[in-house]
Amino acid sequence: MRRRLFPIALFLALSAAALLSAKDFSLKGSRIGLEFGNPAGVIIYRPGSFDFKLGYNFVSGNQFVFLSGDYRIISGYQLVDFLHFFLGAGAYTQVYLESRDDGQFNLGARLPFGLQAFLFDTTLEVFLELVPTINFFPSITAFQDFQGWLGFTILLK
Repeated sequence: MRRRLFPIALFLALSAAALLSAKDFSLKGSRIGLEFGNPAGVIIYRPGSFDFKLGYNFVSGNQFVFLSGDYRIISGYQLVDFLHFFLGAGAYTQVYLESRDDGQFNLGARLPFGLQAFLFDTTLEVFLELVPTINFFPSITAFQDFQGWLGFTILLK
């Protein structure tokens, strides 16, 4: 039980520590962009500190539509020069387009974190994201599945 609680406690401690010194570049306006990884292709819309994502995985035998909503607790925590860190929490669902033995959809929580670089006076953001998940449906599993992306967003002024 302690092994399962440690990542959550670490997540909360890092969030509290970094909130005081974060420069939230995402609050300058809304952003729109694309991500590639798992799932294969995702459209992202970020009004302020919220991330809304709609994607599709077109890998044969594992096709699904993906939808998520996250809140960036930390966005723009400067590590060095133009390289920043972000951390969030949210929820997701995957609706499978093919028959599966374990159900037609997944529902769970996400803990996205990653590195981001703001370029051209924060107009362009390039990021690398890793997202451990906690599945609630069809079965409860923690940190066994990961979502991750390489992507970019553009500031909408």
